[in-house]
Amino acid sequence: MAENDTLTNHTVYKKNAGATLSKRVPFAVSESYKSLRTNLLSIMSKSGRKTVLITSPNASEGKSTTSINIAISLSQLNKKILLIDSDAHRPSIHSKLKLQNNSGLMDIITGAAGIDESVNAYNTSLDVLTIGNIPYNPSELLCSPAFEYLLDKLEEKYDFVILDAPPVNILSDSLVMAQKCAGMILIIRAGSTTHESLRRALSSAKVLDINILGVVLNGSHLDSKSYYKKYYSSY
Repeated sequence: MAENDTLTNHTVYKKNAGATLSKRVPFAVSESYKSLRTNLLSIMSKSGRKTVLITSPNASEGKSTTSINIAISLSQLNKKILLIDSDAHRPSIHSKLKLQNNSGLMDIITGAAGIDESVNAYNTSLDVLTIGNIPYNPSELLCSPAFEYLLDKLEEKYDFVILDAPPVNILSDSLVMAQKCAGMILIIRAGSTTHESLRRALSSAKVLDINILGVVLNGSHLDSKSYYKKYYSSY
């Protein structure tokens, strides 16, 4: 999958926008995300929770772009999807999707804003909750009962909730949040993610009994897939 390709091959609706936007992406990229969607739906059908956390071992491995594309792909099935930017240290969802970030996840947890006033409607099936105003203690808030209560409320409203979380080898936030989810998807980048980085991420998840739903190889080219499949095969 190419890191910068976004699945906007349908009409995109933005809150308070006077026009719609559309864009086409390569067929192979679209089909890759559809395949990922199918696998995820199969796994999630056996889980009691609706929230999936997406992270990567390190920064710049394509987790946010993958989170967006998975959310859009799921929304194409006319399921009600919520994408949440829970990376308080390097938030990017609002800038990638060109959404306002006046209030968001952190404002809801602290009680400064409500859910309805903070959620952005990206299209008719996909809502987006940006990070909002980041306080001095975001990690503590993401570990709090208030965050877990919020996830419970959101799972009542949506078919799936996607959390774009910070890199697992850099911050502990992802590991804490993943314990409140159905599981974690790890995004690794071809030619960038090392065996040791992947090993550390998997080991950290195993210690906390976090369910690894899958590992996605990002940024690989068709002619190099066999090499990277062999390179990461033992993981």
